[in-house]
Amino acid sequence: MLFDIISEVPTQLNQHLKQLIIILLILVCKQHLFAQTKIDTAALKNQLNAIFDRDQKTRTRGDSTQFTHYIDSCNLVRIEKLVKQYGWLNKSFVGASGNRAAFYVIQHSELETQLKYLPIIQASVNKGESNGYELAMLQDRVLMRQEKKQIYGSQVVFNKTTGAPEFYPIEDEKNVNLRRAKVGLEPIEQYAKRFDIDYKLPTE
Repeated sequence: MLFDIISEVPTQLNQHLKQLIIILLILVCKQHLFAQTKIDTAALKNQLNAIFDRDQKTRTRGDSTQFTHYIDSCNLVRIEKLVKQYGWLNKSFVGASGNRAAFYVIQHSELETQLKYLPIIQASVNKGESNGYELAMLQDRVLMRQEKKQIYGSQVVFNKTTGAPEFYPIEDEKNVNLRRAKVGLEPIEQYAKRFDIDYKLPTE
C-alpha cells in the first residue's frame, strides 16, 4: 500500500518531495503500531490486585488453606510472565498495590526463586521503586532458610517445645532497631506485640 501511494506521485515532483512523503508515511505507520501496543495499565493493576487477594486469603482469612501451595504456584507463574514481559513491576508502572502484590508472591515462593529475585528487588529499591522494608523481610526469610541469623527480626517461628511464637535468631540483636528504622520498619518491641511475644531488647 505504501509503495502504491508513492508510485502515484507525479513524475514532475522532485526526489526530495518523494522522500518527504515516504518519511511521513513511515511516521504515521509507527504511530498506528504504537497505539495498538499501548499497555492497558488499569487492567494490569486489576490483575495484580486479584493475585494479591488470592495470596492473602489463605493466610489472613483461613480460606482454602489446603490449596495454599497450589495457589502460590499459580500466582508465581503469572507474576513471572508479567516480569518477563515488562521487567520488575515498579511502583511508577503498576502503583504501590501492584508492586506489593508482586513482592508477596516472591516472598511466598521457594528459596531458589527468592534468590533469583533478591537482586532485582534490591535494584528497584535503590531506585525508590519498591519498599525497603519489604526487601528486608525477603532478606530475612532467605537467611532463615539458609539457616543463618536474620538481620531485621521480621521472621517469627514457633518454639519446638512450647509451641509459642518467638523470633528466629537475630544477628547483632541489640542493634536490630537501628537497622529496622533505616528500612522503615517499626521497633521490634512493637512488632512483637502482633504475635503476642513478650519481648525485651537485649543490652549485651
